[in-house]
Amino acid sequence: MGVIALVSISLFSTSSRSFGAGSPDSGPSLKQLLSYVDASSQLKRGPNVSTSIPSLTEAGNDSESVTPYECVSVATTPEPIPSSAVSTCVLGDKKATRTIFLFGDSQAQMWVPAFNVVGTALKWKIVFIAKDGCGPWISPVTNSQGSSACNQWVHSAIALVNQLKPQVVVPVGLSLSMLSNNQYPLTDQFVSEVQSMIHGIEPSHAKILLLQEIPQFYSYFTTATPESCLTVHSSSIQNCELTIKQIKTIETTVGLNEVATMDHLPTVPTRELFCGRVRCDVFVDSSGESHLVYQDWAHMNATYSAWIGQALAQLLSKYLPTS
Repeated sequence: MGVIALVSISLFSTSSRSFGAGSPDSGPSLKQLLSYVDASSQLKRGPNVSTSIPSLTEAGNDSESVTPYECVSVATTPEPIPSSAVSTCVLGDKKATRTIFLFGDSQAQMWVPAFNVVGTALKWKIVFIAKDGCGPWISPVTNSQGSSACNQWVHSAIALVNQLKPQVVVPVGLSLSMLSNNQYPLTDQFVSEVQSMIHGIEPSHAKILLLQEIPQFYSYFTTATPESCLTVHSSSIQNCELTIKQIKTIETTVGLNEVATMDHLPTVPTRELFCGRVRCDVFVDSSGESHLVYQDWAHMNATYSAWIGQALAQLLSKYLPTS
């Protein structure tokens, strides 16, 4: 089995951006987006990054702020999930009787604008909580910095799921902990961590949906970043963009695929919101506009997240319970 690389990345912000920005009618349909994504993956030159949406100078700071603040833990010491989370940490259709519970690390947070659109469009309440640098998996060790606090937070999140009994749970994360031998977990060990979380929320009887990961610019793939693709390599951008063949080998992707197979869990093909038939986009052209995808090497920006919300709603509707 391969070794899982440690990823501890932060997207949390205290900026003034409103929580869950985006509206159901502000972006393309799923059919339109898939057409835009595939066509853009075949383009050889990058966009004008000063007029793109957002511009390149704005994209690096275009992360979704979480309001209210208590819905996200940023401490490396144990910090309780607020008792009011089920009423405070809510977006989408806040009056809906059906609930999607979205939780994890900054990878979960980057989906907040899109899920806000999903909830509004499909009439689902979205409850969202996150912990910085803490994937929603149960690590077997607590010796690395912050991992004890992380495990406690995950167990508290699981308890909240079992109390709330949402119809759907969406765990999203990349952050992992070192093992006791100061090595990163092997794929089968990561699979065990994910399964521990899944088995922990079985009392809720919720349907678990896994999302395919956004393509990430890991250093073992490339020395490029989304920013350098759009600037240094703009005239030959295809040589800089990641391929589907590459991202299918990411160890966390391999591990989640194994979990989905063993536990018979559906995996939502969210990769198609970023990748064409061969390559994955750093920008998507649509009707005379160029939409930048990334905020940094591992996160989409909040503007793109909100823009694809309508497409995500149509994609998720095939997996959500009808009653």
